[in-house]
Amino acid sequence: MKKAYLLILIFCSTLLIYANDKHRVIILADMGNEPDEVQQITHMMTCSNEMDIEGLIAVTGKYLRPESKEEYRRVNHPELFIEILDAYAKDLPNLRKHASGWPNPEELRKVVCSGQKGYGIADVGEGKSSKGSKLIIDVVTKDDPRPVWIVVNAGSNTLAQALYDYKKEHSKTELQAFIDKLRVFENGAQDNAGAWICSNYPKIHWIRSNYQTYAYGGPGGTDGDITTNLGPHYWKPYAYSVTGQNEWLIKNVMTDHGALGKVYPERRYHGFRDGGLGFMEGGGTIPWMGLVNKGLFDINHPNWGGWGGRFSANKMPDFWSRHVDIKVDEEKETPFYTYREVSDHWVDLQDGKVYNNNYAPIWRWREAMYNDQICRMDWCVKPFKEANHHPVAAVNGDDSNSIIRISALAGETITFDASSSSDPDGDELIFKWWVYEEVGTYSGKIMISEPQQSKTKIVVPTGAGGKQIHLILEVKDNNAIASLFDYRRVVIDVENIFVKQESVQVD
Repeated sequence: MKKAYLLILIFCSTLLIYANDKHRVIILADMGNEPDEVQQITHMMTCSNEMDIEGLIAVTGKYLRPESKEEYRRVNHPELFIEILDAYAKDLPNLRKHASGWPNPEELRKVVCSGQKGYGIADVGEGKSSKGSKLIIDVVTKDDPRPVWIVVNAGSNTLAQALYDYKKEHSKTELQAFIDKLRVFENGAQDNAGAWICSNYPKIHWIRSNYQTYAYGGPGGTDGDITTNLGPHYWKPYAYSVTGQNEWLIKNVMTDHGALGKVYPERRYHGFRDGGLGFMEGGGTIPWMGLVNKGLFDINHPNWGGWGGRFSANKMPDFWSRHVDIKVDEEKETPFYTYREVSDHWVDLQDGKVYNNNYAPIWRWREAMYNDQICRMDWCVKPFKEANHHPVAAVNGDDSNSIIRISALAGETITFDASSSSDPDGDELIFKWWVYEEVGTYSGKIMISEPQQSKTKIVVPTGAGGKQIHLILEVKDNNAIASLFDYRRVVIDVENIFVKQESVQVD
């Protein structure tokens, strides 16, 4: 039964471009700088069925560079990628029992290489091409329309070299087409090349994270304090400390969890407090984590939020590196523009604590992310019946991974039905509908009827014409191992037309 009135735009979902595709990703990481890089990449391999990994490039950064006082940290270490891939290959037969889409380890080994050997922009220029810079060009220029998500988990001078080389050999139009395919997430601004790139290639899509990037396990609070501000406590029953996090990892990741569990190290390094431990996974997990949930996170809209954090809708000037020496260099490139972190308001329902800060866009998903890690590590060793698997969130019969976008009229009542959502293990499903207020452009309150039922209605406010509303469906399974989540984002574009009506419903 459909109800509609004159001038009403009938409810219809339009999938956003690329929403159903896997995202292409290149990782630049200072492998060997400290153990968190190995933690991050090992974790990523348990999620690798959700993305197309097209480059694993060992690079330099602030701490791993030829000038380091420690010999091991003077050179790149691509062999650490290979060790992780060897472990992944051993666990792959069991991983395939739980999900499809896993990459071939032999193909992944082919995209492992080193980038620039020197530090920063000083190692960029004529005759300084590296295997890593060439790989970036090869990936971006493939006959593939999808953008390339480039994670910079160290210095960005290898990407700078790729841009330098491509510009030298191509027209302005070709260069812009190359830049248009890049989606860069820079973790911590760990050399002076990022600001140089953004200054010299001002149209580049560049996210800079100085805070949220550390929020998977931290951030640790004030500089040097890694024990007192670790964010919401979702590694219980272990203590609220980095030692407690490490004990959680020993149980759920490192012990009896296959070859990947064996290569996953403690983040134990001199200079850290609490017995030499640092908070888990450092700053390099969040930059790729958003790619896991395509029904929630959109790489073209950094302000929409998701497991990869939330950033400004427009690029902002001169978001400096937190490293004083790098900031001095960046001041020579001013103005440069990047997407920068923004804050969320979030209430942690486990203890009622309220967060209003720029870590909350990550912390609000922490329970789901940690449970995801628990269950994916189980996939390395357990049979299907002894593991938990993700529910499938469906909206009005659409059970794809896509973000849904619809048009609506001010004053409408719109019905949404998630009753066709499912769970591969037959688990009970728990539903939650909520409006992501910080993302939408309508500042008033929006009524949701029965937000914890599979079916709900929202009333589009009469004053919302020309605005955008983001409705999130969160589906959680009830499983004793650890509850897993799936999401669907519904983007509602409200037309500048008001028609009084009872409701709009689509079966």
